Amino acid sequence: MMHPLMSDGRLVERMATGDRGAHQEFADRHRLSVYAQVYAMLIDPTAAEQVVVETFDRAWRSAREFNPRAGSPLAWLMEIARELAERRKHAMTP
Repeated sequence: MMHPLMSDGRLVERMATGDRGAHQEFADRHRLSVYAQVYAMLIDPTAAEQVVVETFDRAWRSAREFNPRAGSPLAWLMEIARELAERRKHAMTP
């Protein structure tokens, strides 16, 4: 029997308790969307991939701070990605 997908909110809750499996599932679920957003900002595949890794690392470290009343887990994740990509973009600009 197929198990229903765990919600993003539940995955982040489990990440906050140290569940690496939940982190992996959350990353697998959203990696391509994060990459697309970051690549559109940086137009550099290597830099975009580095920012994607940094994004999921930060999501792991800050999962306890996620506030579901402030927005969805995906919106929270994309904000992390946007912020990191902006920093990288400024660092890349001569």
